[in-house]
Amino acid sequence: MTEALSRDRVVHAALESLQEYGLDGLSMRGLAERLDVKAASLYWHVRDRGELIGMLAGAVLAEPRLPRATDDWAADVLAVCQAVGRSVGA
Repeated sequence: MTEALSRDRVVHAALESLQEYGLDGLSMRGLAERLDVKAASLYWHVRDRGELIGMLAGAVLAEPRLPRATDDWAADVLAVCQAVGRSVGA
């Protein structure tokens, strides 16, 4: 039995596509193929690519454990960027 399509499943598959192909290679049609569904089924859960990008941004920014702030703002910014990079597999 195939797992039911959900927004969480869509985001997970989109993150995998993002890691493999980059943002330019992420398409709704390709994502539907990855999920083994018809594009119409995908559009039931996600309005368009813009909404998908917003969902991805939310998932990426929610996942990393952000470091504690220090007195060195440049090191703090670098640590945050590294945490976000790890969450997307960069």
